[in-house]
Amino acid sequence: MLSVSIAKSPEDFEAASALCKELAEWDMAMVQAYGVDPDIVMDLYHGETATSLAARYLRDGAGLFLATWAGSPAGCLAFSPFDDLSDELHRFFVAPALRRRGIGRALMQSVMADIGFRRRRRLLAHTTIYMTDAVALYRAFGLELCPPFRDVPESVRHTEVFLSRRFDAPDRASREAG
Repeated sequence: MLSVSIAKSPEDFEAASALCKELAEWDMAMVQAYGVDPDIVMDLYHGETATSLAARYLRDGAGLFLATWAGSPAGCLAFSPFDDLSDELHRFFVAPALRRRGIGRALMQSVMADIGFRRRRRLLAHTTIYMTDAVALYRAFGLELCPPFRDVPESVRHTEVFLSRRFDAPDRASREAG
């Protein structure tokens, strides 16, 4: 029933774009309870198209995983380089009707396996206080709260959550063998 794969085709990115639109709508509705203008959130964090998603996540060192449930798009999670030592997670969303089925966990496992091959030293995530399921899952995968790693406008600062996880450097034997 559950399948997770890296997005490659125009159809994959169309499905991811639809999920990102659903995420944007949810985000804009939720942020109002925190006194934030939803248009600011839309301008800052949303507005992707299938074309812009493909351009960003088909680059070397980046990727977007798409989960399907019974053949229908169910969730997505992307990553891209933040700097020379770090990757950052983006666009984490599971369709509300399909939550609590292990889709988010499967997406995180897929991303962590892919990132592990590239031997980055740090994984970063930037989310919001009302995305409690995402925060809980990030923490279950070893990410901890950290100071902000990017500037955000004052108008949204009170809703932002930053997390990171450091990975141990490969030991000398692993470096020499690899």
